[in-house]
Amino acid sequence: MDDDRSSGSDHGPPAKRQRVLACQRCRSRKQRCEEARPCSNCVKSGEECQPTAPAPRLHVESEYVRVLEERIAELESLDPQQSQDHIRTSNGAIGHENQVRLPARTERSSNGTHADVASGATGVSPEEQRRRPSRSIADSSPNNTYTAEEEDDSGMDHLIFGLVASPSAARIEQSVLSSEASPNLHQPPSSDREFRPYASVASIPPELEDLLLEAYRERAQAQYPFFHWDTFLQWHAEWRDCPPAEQRSRSWQGFFVNLVYATSLILLRRPSIGRSDAQMFYRTGISLLPSVLQKPDKILHIQAYLLLAMRALHQSSTERIISLASTTMRYCVQQQLHLADTEPIPIEPSIRLQNQVRRRCFWCAYKLDRLVMSSFDLPPSIPDAMITSQTFANIDDKDLLQAAMDTPPETPLEDSPFYTCVSSSLHILQCRRIQSEICAITLRWDYNIHYENSPEWRIRILAELENYKARVQSFSHPQSKGYTSQRWLAMIYHYTLLILYRPSKQSVLGPAGDWSVQASSQACLMFRKTQMDRQIAQPWLGLLVQFQSGITLLYCFWATPPEHRTDNYDSLDVLDALRACSNILAIMADRWAKADCLRDVFELLAREIPPVDRPNRPPTRLSEKTIAAIYEKLPQVRELIVHRSILRMIEEMVSEDFPRSGGLAQIARPSSVSGILATSVTPLGNRSGNATPSASMAFQLPFSTQQPFSFEGTNVDLQDFSADGLPTFPGMFDFETWA
Repeated sequence: MDDDRSSGSDHGPPAKRQRVLACQRCRSRKQRCEEARPCSNCVKSGEECQPTAPAPRLHVESEYVRVLEERIAELESLDPQQSQDHIRTSNGAIGHENQVRLPARTERSSNGTHADVASGATGVSPEEQRRRPSRSIADSSPNNTYTAEEEDDSGMDHLIFGLVASPSAARIEQSVLSSEASPNLHQPPSSDREFRPYASVASIPPELEDLLLEAYRERAQAQYPFFHWDTFLQWHAEWRDCPPAEQRSRSWQGFFVNLVYATSLILLRRPSIGRSDAQMFYRTGISLLPSVLQKPDKILHIQAYLLLAMRALHQSSTERIISLASTTMRYCVQQQLHLADTEPIPIEPSIRLQNQVRRRCFWCAYKLDRLVMSSFDLPPSIPDAMITSQTFANIDDKDLLQAAMDTPPETPLEDSPFYTCVSSSLHILQCRRIQSEICAITLRWDYNIHYENSPEWRIRILAELENYKARVQSFSHPQSKGYTSQRWLAMIYHYTLLILYRPSKQSVLGPAGDWSVQASSQACLMFRKTQMDRQIAQPWLGLLVQFQSGITLLYCFWATPPEHRTDNYDSLDVLDALRACSNILAIMADRWAKADCLRDVFELLAREIPPVDRPNRPPTRLSEKTIAAIYEKLPQVRELIVHRSILRMIEEMVSEDFPRSGGLAQIARPSSVSGILATSVTPLGNRSGNATPSASMAFQLPFSTQQPFSFEGTNVDLQDFSADGLPTFPGMFDFETWA
């Protein structure tokens, strides 16, 4: 015994004594039971004291424990408040929100010292991480809710993608984004083990698979057709049915399939499908991104960035959308996709098809870049004058390969004379090109000096918008819904008219105010009708643009005295548009908690800016309570909106008096409002719907020649001008009257 004690003391503390379980009778009666057998309770009752056998302890393999820890980390990452201190920091540790490791950077802490921060290791203890306030959207929600659609809104992966697209990315692509460098991309070494990224797709039933693919095709591919859809379906089939030995070599296909599924669930506004959800598909896809970037085909890289941008458009992050849009366009320019003479010579059909995909990728990146430009009033990533690339052909995906085979090598592909699956995308491209021309002037430093009151450039824009309307009439399907519908294209048209003028206190009494009232009213009404059709998703930029339209409408009423208002200020569409904008913001704020500030600011302004002034009690200034409430929310609004003109309008309405009497130069009200605003331009598309479009209706970009403006050939006459020589409002996009 002494030897045993000394041996135990030499080698550590004695072994823990086995705990004796309560007997069966005491256990069932929940009585205290001592270790002696028989126990006193059984002796007193005269019952047999039967011991309780301990439950057998199953042997748990370490690999099973590791898999469970990884799954727990994934689930806890959905809620930043949950602790992740149980996760191992050795091989196989995951649990950080971003699937790709950020390169280490230096941050200044609150006490002035510096700390190295990386994507997987923050340099602080788990307890300190839990005590720190989280920037997740969950904290700003009144009910602290956190939805699958909001998942990683505060993540920094958009910065990673920007880093990948930088010119110095070649030397870090393998080290930063390879699976070996990131513990989050840990893959079991055993070749016969199930490949988890493949399993997430293979488990989807065929009917749900069809639903997801169709949702993406209708709501994303229709606007941004950077995939040749038949080729993507081939990738999908090969990834879904590939044998285990080929799964890792085809991981690049898995990225596209998983990201398409993740995007489709967001577009459908479904948090999950079976045991899978949008966040799981996204994380799985991101884990396979290195396999795409390791492919030598740069077009695949651009398609990956564009696909990530499609998902970002439906996430509530202004910063993410701006970063991904500029990243994608920058990478396209780096690969010289903006230049026509860098295209491979189409000596065979496969190269011709490749060139069409190349053009689609560039022009989709262009549309995304110009969407960000017009939505946030930011400069473009590349000027239009530097682009020589031709637009992609108006040919259905199913006919594209055959058309490439039938066309001689030296002959360009001919556009189909009928509506195709890419016609709507080409319409939007044309309108984005017109918006780009507008912003190229409105963003100039000397705009207020030389261009604000100049009619020539606006006449040129109006002529191109007439061509846009005519082309939509010729190449659109009257029964189409959502992003391919004539209503959606009409909404983009009216928003383009809206950015032609940014009303100020000096210009609102002229055509800028009347113009803005009509354009913003129609933009809000058409978006609301399209939203009521339930055929579109709820894009984040759609919310911001509707807020901008509503603020512009309110500003016109705030800055324009009643005696200077045209008849359009009294239109019933105005009140309907204000209600529509209020409903849009309320509905979308229910989805995105951070949009509450936009809804609240609009409601506060709409409550205090009357559409009709009372003669005996004209408004003088917003109430102090309203001013204080708006100022409290302005920092959040600035972060989301960015747009300088819209922020200026809000600042003026909050900080200044109503410009009612004696504050501005008096501009006489036009003598004949109906004559000034009459539409005298005959639309080029007023012809039979069955007629074959003329050669002038070919899908070419506006302003492609970059020639100086002249009236010749613009379909504009003197009746299109007011008495002051300014262009009049061109009229509504009245597609409902088309045959």
